Amino acid sequence: MRYLCLVYLNEDALAALAPGAHAALDAECYEYQAQLRHSGELLVGEALQPTLSTTTVRRQGDRLLLRDGPVRDSHEQPAAIYLFETPDLNGAIRLASRLPEARLGCVEVHALEARAPP
Repeated sequence: MRYLCLVYLNEDALAALAPGAHAALDAECYEYQAQLRHSGELLVGEALQPTLSTTTVRRQGDRLLLRDGPVRDSHEQPAAIYLFETPDLNGAIRLASRLPEARLGCVEVHALEARAPP
């Protein structure tokens, strides 16, 4: 089964890390991703740009509404996404709990619906 994991971090706290600590975190993330890719459990793993680069898109009838910034302001912002392939929720939670950046924030784990192609 596939699970989408959304990593949330406080961007200010991340930016406040010393350069060496930030580089060490990045290296740890790359190493963990390499392990998960090798095992076949990681399908996608990507960092997100800061929320300043976010655009929110809404449709109201025929109108398209655009807003700079995220849907909501929050203490923690989306920082990375991971797509895992694992037999069950417990496996996804195990993988998510080992994400290095999870130490600085939290991870939401979403089960994806299995749908037949149209």
